[in-house]
Amino acid sequence: MTGFRPFFNPATGEWIEYTAVAEDTGGDLVRFSWRSVPGGVITEHVIRTRRSASPSWLAKAHFTVDGEERIARAGETVVVPAGVRHSEGNPGPAEISAVVELRPAQRTKEFHEAVAGLVADGRTTPRGAPRNPLQLGATFWHFRHESRVTRPPVGVQNSCSRRSGPLAKIFGVRPYYDRWDSRA
Repeated sequence: MTGFRPFFNPATGEWIEYTAVAEDTGGDLVRFSWRSVPGGVITEHVIRTRRSASPSWLAKAHFTVDGEERIARAGETVVVPAGVRHSEGNPGPAEISAVVELRPAQRTKEFHEAVAGLVADGRTTPRGAPRNPLQLGATFWHFRHESRVTRPPVGVQNSCSRRSGPLAKIFGVRPYYDRWDSRA
């Protein structure tokens, strides 16, 4: 099995360290240790995989799943079915952590690395959206099967990304760069 270094996304306040990825599991799942700093928020999104989080936190984690607010405590498992809108947050005062599994794996690892990599490169807004519309189109069109934010509506996202994605390629803007790879 491949080893991975943890990486941080300051826009979401989350640390991720992979423990199993698609090539280790025949594409069945991706698993990672997840930590969120106080004030960390992952905006509402939809993924096409089944997600489960087995928390080991001491503090409470706040989730919204299909519009329903939930508070998860240590020992509880939160399951988000594929295609269901959800968000996560840590209102504080302590860091929270969990083991997260997504099935099937898809390109989840690369998606998380791309989003955190763009932030680390200083190429995003404070909330993590790429400033360059070509980068936005390239990255989010490429990873559209892994995750989608719920706003603006997916039809608007598709229309913009479908146009800017190919244009980005012409200008040499790639959706993912090898320097973001978290393999140890």
